Amino acid sequence: MNLLDQLTQEHQDYVLKLTTLAEVIEGIRVNGRGGYFIKTVDELVQSFTVELEEHANREEDFLFPRLIERAPDSPVALMIEEHQMIRALSGEFGQWYPIWRAGDDEAYGRWASPALDLRGKFSTHMQKENLMLFPLARRVLTATEIDQLTVLKGQ
Repeated sequence: MNLLDQLTQEHQDYVLKLTTLAEVIEGIRVNGRGGYFIKTVDELVQSFTVELEEHANREEDFLFPRLIERAPDSPVALMIEEHQMIRALSGEFGQWYPIWRAGDDEAYGRWASPALDLRGKFSTHMQKENLMLFPLARRVLTATEIDQLTVLKGQ
């Protein structure tokens, strides 16, 4: 699978995870702490911190430089700006969730609010990449270059 296909697939996986995250946050708000809710958020926090950072780095390190070179007027600068905003929300989620999980009920809003903001901003961002940026990449990069992105990802 080439990098563009992999990133698109990851976006689809994130859509499902973002929906689950929003449902669990609402479940905690209504029902309080519960084993299912905590277990689910425990699994999701890894996805929206470490794995999301790896995902963004693959875009920034391998795809974006080539797009800037081939299509200088591409929306890469906007995508990078949005990555920074998404990283900030992800960081707050990752910082405050463990504090809440350890028993500090006051920390709930400090992680739940950024997590819900992450849902909206990341969903919109993924749509821009899937519908604008990745099709642009397929137009301006050769099939060989796209395949080379796959090789570079493993390094």
